[in-house]
Amino acid sequence: MKTAFAGKGIMALIFTFLCSFAVSAVTPKDYLYDTKEENGKIVSKVVYLQEDGMLNKQVRYEFQYNSEGKVSEKTAYRWNGSKDEWTPFYQIHYQYVEDGQIKTHYGMWDAKKKAYTLNVQEMVIPSDNYEEIFS
Repeated sequence: MKTAFAGKGIMALIFTFLCSFAVSAVTPKDYLYDTKEENGKIVSKVVYLQEDGMLNKQVRYEFQYNSEGKVSEKTAYRWNGSKDEWTPFYQIHYQYVEDGQIKTHYGMWDAKKKAYTLNVQEMVIPSDNYEEIFS
């Protein structure tokens, strides 16, 4: 009888732990954005995470535009709190081709080579998705 009671108690404890873990996993994070614009175009965006009344830097994006006013390059940086500086994260180049597609070239920062040469990937996406990608 004592074994059955102890087993039920342990199961209840595990269930409570799992439920509290699941609730904390779905708690939304409170992000704030500092967007800078020039001539109606976003040139940079900094993402902050609000925790315990403090704003903590997370990611910074910088955008370059082509002569037609479309995004041609997006560079992302992560905040390195121990060095108190932004460190390169990844870069994407966008090329707009005449058949209604956007060719992308993605690369992550390689600190040893000081270039965006890690995990290089290329992808083609329909230009109809431009607003979804850059909104």
